[in-house]
Amino acid sequence: MEHYKKSLTVTLIINRVAMVMLILCIPAVPFIARWYDIYSNKESIFMQFTVCVYLAMIPAGIILWLLNYLLSNIKKEKVFEHINVKYLRIISYCCFAVAGISLVMSVWRILAFFVALAFAFVGLLMRVLKNVFEQAVYLKEENDLTV
Repeated sequence: MEHYKKSLTVTLIINRVAMVMLILCIPAVPFIARWYDIYSNKESIFMQFTVCVYLAMIPAGIILWLLNYLLSNIKKEKVFEHINVKYLRIISYCCFAVAGISLVMSVWRILAFFVALAFAFVGLLMRVLKNVFEQAVYLKEENDLTV
């Protein structure tokens, strides 16, 4: 059980560091886009890249925020609760949103297509996990009613 608590604490710390990094990257996006354009031998996509990254940061931030709540609930031993199912559902939608934004970006750069595939896969995994949690919540409630 001690290993479990340490692992959960490390995961919470990593998630919070990722949240801070996402916030710190907001002003850096135009510089990254400009750098990308300088070292790319193709047409300039500064505006498209900047818009797509900023749009993708919104669901990414929501994902990190909800993961924080989800991990906090697990730390409080509130695992199989309806709210966690809701968090997983929203996380999956956000993954699909990033996949869609990346798919649009793949019109200009093929690498974005692989990012879209990765996020779509993670979104699918989140849907499966959400369904497992939903069934576990149902079984827990049935078990709680049994005397």
